[in-house]
Order: sequence, then structure tokens, then C-alpha cells
Amino acid sequence: MQLVRLATWMVCTTCSLGASYGNGQTLRILNWEAFLSEDTISQWEARTGASIEQIYFDNDENRNSLLTSYDQTTIDLVVIDQVSAPVFGRRGVLLPVSAYSGTPNLSHIDPQWKAQCGEYGTPYLWGTMGLAYRKDILTLPPSSWSALLNPAPELTGHIGLLEDYVDTLAPSLLKRGASVNTADESLLAEVFEELRSLLPAVLTFEYPITFVGSYPNADDLHLALAYSGDQYELNDMSGGDVWGYTIPEEGTVLWIDCLAVLANSPNKALAFDFINFINQPDVAAANSEAVFVATPNASALPLQSTAFRSNTLIYPDEATLAKSQHYDFAMANENVRLRNRITSSLVNIHESQ
Repeated sequence: MQLVRLATWMVCTTCSLGASYGNGQTLRILNWEAFLSEDTISQWEARTGASIEQIYFDNDENRNSLLTSYDQTTIDLVVIDQVSAPVFGRRGVLLPVSAYSGTPNLSHIDPQWKAQCGEYGTPYLWGTMGLAYRKDILTLPPSSWSALLNPAPELTGHIGLLEDYVDTLAPSLLKRGASVNTADESLLAEVFEELRSLLPAVLTFEYPITFVGSYPNADDLHLALAYSGDQYELNDMSGGDVWGYTIPEEGTVLWIDCLAVLANSPNKALAFDFINFINQPDVAAANSEAVFVATPNASALPLQSTAFRSNTLIYPDEATLAKSQHYDFAMANENVRLRNRITSSLVNIHESQ
């Protein structure tokens, strides 16, 4: 597999071995790294004769920047969160789902997840936010967000945060029992001060998969803000079973990533075909297991292995779900701007240390 880096973004081309489709059409997907199984890619390419090219991003801000600054006619599909999908949909960047054609398999998706993705995206995979940790260094799984926010002295210089206007602030808010979507300026000021005091212990704001796969000091990362499923890719990259994942006792956030077709896509028919294919129950089940992330496809669930379905780090139990929050896809612009200022300030202070 060829890998080319573009600043903080990556382009990965998976070449088809079969005959070309039409004039050698290529479906270009803006996606997280390791978020689509190679078997799924190979099956679709063999069936259509087309090829898939993935453009990787490692946080929502990078993806959103690409959607606004990149040549949109070179992207057909994007994996996008439920907060950003309606924003880009209203700007005319994304095609409304009502305009999709030839996608009967969307009927297999659980209606609760369809509602989360709204009018401009179709549910792809879902999960939780939690803590990825080195099992060979931390002998006990971290049970509280305090393990990240008030780390033990030996973790100084080994903490990973994320650069995201919601997720960066979420651990501090969850520890307080507050809404991760709050617009309370005094509360957000408290969160900023808490996170600023944590900065001397922070190693990186890079997405842990990006950091472990790209930096020579990858072994220095011991505890990181992460998402369910990340630990499996981290273990694969590390060559051993050294990473674990835990959901802190104070609760978490449920995320849903949606697939959306760009309005300017030159390959809309291919994009529709891929969306229909990925929602075929057996394909959805296998792809979900391969990337170790939960599927919103209700018809796929019975097709998954018992071990996978019973893994509460992938499909949380009722007690965890009861303490889980959802992102607010109608967050006020003023709140978003304030949160972006907080996050940018934290990153800038960290980089200046």
C-alpha cells in the first residue's frame, strides 16, 4: 500500500487488481486511518472494477479544513461526525440523503442512529470516547477521568490529548458531571484552567494512532484520550498486546460517524453504490468486526460473532449507556468559537513549552 503524507493529512491509494470500471473510475473517500477494512475494499473493487483512494485525516478540524479548502471535486465520500454533517450540508457541500439513489440497504440501519446523522449523512460506525493506556506500564485500567486530568507523577510527559473543540474539553466536563456541550462560559473557563495546568504532563495533542504510527518517540505515549477501537489499531502498530481501553466511571460521549456524498462529487453513482454495499448486512457485520467498532446496522448485529457482540468496550452495557451523552449537532456558533479559542490556546501554549 502506497502512503503519501500531505502536512497532517495522508493519502493512501489502494489499487484494483481487476478490470477498470468505465474509464478507470476511482472513488475517493475522506476517512480516518484504519476505519475501513481491506477486505471490504477488495470486495467492492472486485465487484465494480473501480478503485478506492482514501485521503486520511486525524482530527475533525483537519477534515473540516480539507472540506473547505481542498478541491472538492476530487472527493466523493467523507466520513463525518453528526455535528459537522448538517453544517456542511446547509453550506451546500454535502448532498442530502433524499437525493441518494439505489441505496435500499439503508433500510437496515437502526432509526435511532439515522436520526443522529440527520439529513446529510448515513450512519457508518459508532462508539465511545475513553482512555487508551499502556497495559505493560499501567497495571490497573484507569477508572476515572482524573487519571488523565490529575496524572500520577510517573505519567508526566506521557499524556496524550486531542485537538477538538468538544472532545478536548469533555474529560473535564464529564468529571464534573456537566454536559459536554455546555455553553456556560464560567464553567468553560474553569475547564481551560484545569487543562492548562495539565499541559506540563502532556506529550502530544496528536490523535494516538497518528502519533504511534508517525513519531520516533511513540513509546513515550502511555495514556491518551481516544475512541473505542483505537486500542486494536494501536496494538497492531505496536506489534503486541500492549494497549488497553477503558470507559471512565463518570460516563462518556457516544459518537456516530456518518458517510456523506459531496455535492460536487464527479462519481455520485459510485458513491451511492458504495454506501449501499457497505450497508449490506453481511458486509456491515464483517467490516465492523474487522475495524473493531460497533455497527449501527440492525440487520448486521445477528451476523456478528458472540465474542464481538458481548465485548462491552465495543457495545457498552446498559449501565454505561445510561451515563453516556450525545454531541449537540445544533451547538450555537458562539459556543463553537469560544471552544475553538480554548483548544487553540491550549495547543499553542503546549507547543511553546
